[in-house]
Amino acid sequence: MEENPTVSAFPTEREQTGPGDWAANHPVDGAPASVERWRSYLAEFSADMLRAMDEDELDITDEQRAASWLGYDGATEEQITALEERLGTQLPPSYRSFLATSNGWGPLGSFLDSMRSTGAVCWVDDLEGESGPLTEADLVNDGLAGRVLLISLEGDALYWLLDAGDISPDGEWAAYIWASWYPGLGERFRSFADLVADERGAFEELSGAEGNPVHPDGAEELLAEGRRSALRGEVEEALDTFQRAADKGSGAAAYLRVVLSAFLDLRRIFHDLRGVLHHPHVASGIGIEQLSSEAVPLFMRSAEHDGIDPRGEAARVLAGIVPGLPTGSALQQEWDTWLADHPLPEPPAFEQALETARELAARGATDEAWTVIARALPEWYPMSPNRIAPVVLLTDPTLRPVIDHRRAREVVFTPRCERAPI
Repeated sequence: MEENPTVSAFPTEREQTGPGDWAANHPVDGAPASVERWRSYLAEFSADMLRAMDEDELDITDEQRAASWLGYDGATEEQITALEERLGTQLPPSYRSFLATSNGWGPLGSFLDSMRSTGAVCWVDDLEGESGPLTEADLVNDGLAGRVLLISLEGDALYWLLDAGDISPDGEWAAYIWASWYPGLGERFRSFADLVADERGAFEELSGAEGNPVHPDGAEELLAEGRRSALRGEVEEALDTFQRAADKGSGAAAYLRVVLSAFLDLRRIFHDLRGVLHHPHVASGIGIEQLSSEAVPLFMRSAEHDGIDPRGEAARVLAGIVPGLPTGSALQQEWDTWLADHPLPEPPAFEQALETARELAARGATDEAWTVIARALPEWYPMSPNRIAPVVLLTDPTLRPVIDHRRAREVVFTPRCERAPI
């Protein structure tokens, strides 16, 4: 076949190394490569999407639904060879074997409606303005190294792309998603297969966050494991475990991950709370009582920290979730009264330490106040199942001069009790 002069048949030094460190861009575990692996992988992905998504969310044929296969028959070797001759280059292995498995595809994740077939795959610069705002010149300015192959139809204002100038030692081309709402070019993936694997993971995470988990088994066990890790001060382990439980549909785990993150960095936590609390399975998993006593003041403290009106934002976002909240126009006194009427109980010894710390803080003795709190932390224990740390330390106005960023982190890295002492 006649080679495209802009695409080298043999990788150059630039193509062999690529724009990143290949040691840090090794193939994703579980990413499909062969036709046989693609068949089983895509069959599983199809079944997951059909199970987790509503019928009106999937624009597929009755035949695809009946077969539990969101793709088509595989492209023949003749069709793939004809595509390569038209493009003037050999396709990367994982994408070539994908086409041999299914000549195009329907929905691939939550935002991509369909992949192009062999007859429609093309270079971006061959479209002559038909790709909307997507141009090869802009993509080169964004950092792509060579000609850009367009492999999807337009999805939710996005396209899937392969970079023919960024080639790994095994012949794979770097893959990207371009979306107008990023804006522009997204994360670089080592190969088409790695991009698909990441999209499948993102789909599972999004489905779990919405309470329609793809793989719900084991969610409660992971939630319990995450709580134990959090109380032992194993913060990174707890965050990871809560995320895995949330992906399996645990609303409580999604909430506790945000609470734990608040101690690490209070910025934008109100945004994260808003993201999880609008899902009904989160409120039902935690309970309105705890949300009233813990989530509402934490939401308001974070909004205030970021320079946003806490009363107006809380009333706007949480009114439909937590009943009885004051309105956005309510006076501060009304909010203070509401919050005082919804206290979060603390263990008696810790409550006593808080009172002492408040008295010291009021006199300006912030270091002494912290010493009292730090000594009491190892004896703190949850008084309800889904509590992992004393959020009052972040929300109490009197303690604000005491709990700086470093001390807030120290709170959750300090081991605490899993239950009340006998």
